[in-house]
Amino acid sequence: MRRLIGVSIYLFYATLSWGQEQYDQLSSLQEISGTYDSGSERDWLLGNIAEKSQLFKTVSGDEIILSNGIISRSFKLSPNAATTSLKVLGKQEEHIRAIKPEAIVSINGFTMDVGGLNGQLNLAFLYPDWLNSLTANPLAFKFKGFKTLAPQKRFEWKQVRHVAPNVSWPPKGIRLKMDYQLDKVPATDLITLSQQSHVGRKEIFKDDFAAMKADWKIRTSPLHERSSFFNEGKPGEIYTPNNTAVYAEYALAETIGLVETSIDAGTDLSGYWGPGIALVWEDRIIKFNMRPGNESGSKNEGAWRFTVFDGQNENIQAGGKDNVDFSGTWFFRLRIDGNLVHCEAKPKEGTWKTYESIDFKTTVPDPIAVRIGKLGKNANGMDNDTPGELVRLKINSFSAYGKLDPNEIEKISQRLRNLQELTISINYEMYDGIPALSKWVEITNNGQQAVKVDQIVSEYLGIADHHPYGDYRGRDDLKLKPNIHFETDMAFSSMAASVANSQTVHWGTDQDYVTQISWVQAVPNSMRIYPDNGYHINLDAGKSMESIRTFMIPHDSYDKERKGLAQRKMYRVVAPWITENPMMFHITSSNWDEYTNGIDQTAEVGYEMLNFSFGSGFNPEDESQANYENMKKYAQYANDKGIKIGTYSLLASRSISEQDDVVNPKTRKTGGFATFGNSPCLESNWGQEYFRKMYRMFSETGFMTFTHDGNYPGDVCASKDHPGHLGLGDSQYRQWKKITDFYKWCKTQGIYLRVPDYYYLAGSNQNGVGYRENNWSLPRRHQLIHTRQNIFDGTWESTPSMRWSFIPLAQYHGGGAAATIEPLNEHLDHYEMMLVSNLGMGIQSALRGPRLYDTETTKQMVKRVVAWYKKYRDILESDIIHLRRADGRDIDYMMHVNPNLNQKGFLLVFNPTDKLIRKKIKVPLYYTGLDTLAKVSEKHISPKTYELNRAYEIAITVEVEPNWYNWYVIE
Repeated sequence: MRRLIGVSIYLFYATLSWGQEQYDQLSSLQEISGTYDSGSERDWLLGNIAEKSQLFKTVSGDEIILSNGIISRSFKLSPNAATTSLKVLGKQEEHIRAIKPEAIVSINGFTMDVGGLNGQLNLAFLYPDWLNSLTANPLAFKFKGFKTLAPQKRFEWKQVRHVAPNVSWPPKGIRLKMDYQLDKVPATDLITLSQQSHVGRKEIFKDDFAAMKADWKIRTSPLHERSSFFNEGKPGEIYTPNNTAVYAEYALAETIGLVETSIDAGTDLSGYWGPGIALVWEDRIIKFNMRPGNESGSKNEGAWRFTVFDGQNENIQAGGKDNVDFSGTWFFRLRIDGNLVHCEAKPKEGTWKTYESIDFKTTVPDPIAVRIGKLGKNANGMDNDTPGELVRLKINSFSAYGKLDPNEIEKISQRLRNLQELTISINYEMYDGIPALSKWVEITNNGQQAVKVDQIVSEYLGIADHHPYGDYRGRDDLKLKPNIHFETDMAFSSMAASVANSQTVHWGTDQDYVTQISWVQAVPNSMRIYPDNGYHINLDAGKSMESIRTFMIPHDSYDKERKGLAQRKMYRVVAPWITENPMMFHITSSNWDEYTNGIDQTAEVGYEMLNFSFGSGFNPEDESQANYENMKKYAQYANDKGIKIGTYSLLASRSISEQDDVVNPKTRKTGGFATFGNSPCLESNWGQEYFRKMYRMFSETGFMTFTHDGNYPGDVCASKDHPGHLGLGDSQYRQWKKITDFYKWCKTQGIYLRVPDYYYLAGSNQNGVGYRENNWSLPRRHQLIHTRQNIFDGTWESTPSMRWSFIPLAQYHGGGAAATIEPLNEHLDHYEMMLVSNLGMGIQSALRGPRLYDTETTKQMVKRVVAWYKKYRDILESDIIHLRRADGRDIDYMMHVNPNLNQKGFLLVFNPTDKLIRKKIKVPLYYTGLDTLAKVSEKHISPKTYELNRAYEIAITVEVEPNWYNWYVIE
């Protein structure tokens, strides 16, 4: 039996009214002595686990545990709340090695932890007896209380069509909501958390290098005629040999307390000559620079990335081991504080870290100048004897500020009060029957003033090493990440989950974990969830906002199929609309006669929806009275036949105008940088009008399906004139909100969404299976192999209903008569094979053409295949077990499994060759739930009984005609 070994706990029975929002006190939790039993020995993938998601507490009274018998997550509650365990119970596998904050928020220019505990002695593991000695960060938001609720509907879902059996919305489980607030802290302490150098200081000088100001004195290298700080008319761009000194110097006439610069290292691969910043006194220079490479011109693969020259010595190991990434923008600053000069740096979206503090032993005198750029060894501005290759890098900006000003400090006291009036709630949802959790952060502004929310790191976990080798030789692709799947509802620009979530899911290296095997600390052993481009929104008084949502699965196996099955089951629970799978015809004409014929044929053969395809001539953006009358007329005709209709629309992969397209933040111009080359900004005037039109069209016409092509792929926009976003900072978040709010609204209306992107968690029903469009112009026989390869490859992490494929009834991109099915009656065998290759795997295709049949014989074939599909629909839309990928050389086959149905397996076998194939194959039946005997019937006729071996396999003989298919039902 699966147990929480050796932990005596109290059990909280889920008997309270879920509608109540009363805080649950620890004293109200009921006690159970002994150990906790998970209540099930069954594999959770083989059926419903009897145990429900529940909340527990330990005897100590300051720890609580969320568990559903499959996984658990534990929290210590004092002196602050923090995750102490994330466990796969069946294997008793612990994933947490180090305590991290529960969240990190950047608000009003201050970056602050939410929860978390300090003082863990070794970040490789966590002894239980360390817990009581850990301390709270006095500047973190503190845990104030918790309550339990039912899982939340992220939005309404109007169920108007076929779905998989036993789906539930909202999911069944439990939600734990933990609240945090900021205690009173002095404003001077809060300044230490500020990520904005100007806080508490007067700005003395600033240059964004839009144009080169005359105040700078430039030093370039005599070793190359092109050496420049003003390359090709671009101020701040350095072009020079690798190991040469090129910098700009500014004379400091006023008292300075802090200087800061922003740098992109570009192609620079120098060490001592790496770009940085320096302060100059009469008797010394202090330099702080990055080390992207070394003097040989090769990339720095070591553990030390920064150099500090303290006026006498170069420390090339400043800050200790810190294997950071210099591929993006970095900020460097020198901060004067009494006797000390602090050398500090951070990546663009990171937090300031002090790499070295230089002690003057007396109050630091006022510096006379500052230098930025490539300063050279000992900051002497001299070139190396071996200059190296030419490199290009960029100094983006420079700022100089005065010392901390009491008047300025007083001004930020109000900002401090604003922070103290915030409630930060962290929500955790655990679901019944699956090893999955979701998490999100909610910020409520209880004050009287708006606050600026720039970033929310909504999940931060220190995860146990799973592949801790010491050196990857620069091959990031060889790094094996811990066995936990993470994704968010902010996913786009890909048909694969890992790629679509790459801008929010961040595996990183824990640079505080100094005992890891990797000398350069390069192991991916921490997880942070945040949008790359942040939020950057104003949260008004009395309002709340939510972060993006994280969904995680701690896997219990490295087996590819089992991991995929876990991911597929999660989608069925947290996004059950993906189980809708209507049979849809994409018609290529909006002519009334051809349309009505298409509707009649759709109804006659048993299809359920018709969609106006691209190229049909239908324009959903046309708001003329005539077009609206036509749309209503079209919808009514379809409704009378029992068919729902909808349309295609292209959104982002086109250009609208200079005023409405996304603006490149580097060039401040439109065009050429968007994912699709050009794209309208969804929060431009045009973008807002587009969505207004879509809301209206679906509200007034009765259209019920939408193929939304060229959807938002995550482009940013630097325009300051678009009405829906303030500027570059909030442009991605606002555009993502624009499109996902629309998709969520579509779910409330029962509108079916086909979107060629990963918007499932935001309301989309289907994404492409992953295919190359030009392949549908290949000869028909080739298309069959590609179809089954695409389905095999595209369903490892997706249910069949989450993907669509393509059947070109009419010519697509080209290929002529050899590539098309039309005339349909002349290619009946191929037409049937394409239908069965898709429908037999539970995949709806974009069945695109002017008609579904052209003769009575064609009609009868299509009706027969549709009837076959509907008869076995539940099992055909169940999970696919991947057995043999199509290669054109031999039979290929896949199998559906569902332990909760009477038909527990469905094996579909294809023969792509010109010869009959009869052979014995092994069929793995573990995921059917069968364990001793299986009844297998060819085409559901005359079943034969087979005994499963110890690997839950049977061996059966299959026979398939040339260029045809066969199928077997397993009960």
